Amino acid sequence: MPADEQTMRELDEAAAQAKDELLRNLERWDAMDMAVWWKKWYLLAGHKRLGRILVDLARQRGKQS
Repeated sequence: MPADEQTMRELDEAAAQAKDELLRNLERWDAMDMAVWWKKWYLLAGHKRLGRILVDLARQRGKQS
């Protein structure tokens, strides 16, 4: 497998782990907890993937603008 494909898989896996952590804790976290979550995951999963997680969550909860 080429290095780029391996890197993409690693980023996708990290994003899946970040999403799981977020969903487990979302109801009790405040903005500072979310900032810490982002700091923990952005180098492992990437800003774009984390942003997609948040946008998808908002869409699922009906908070689309």
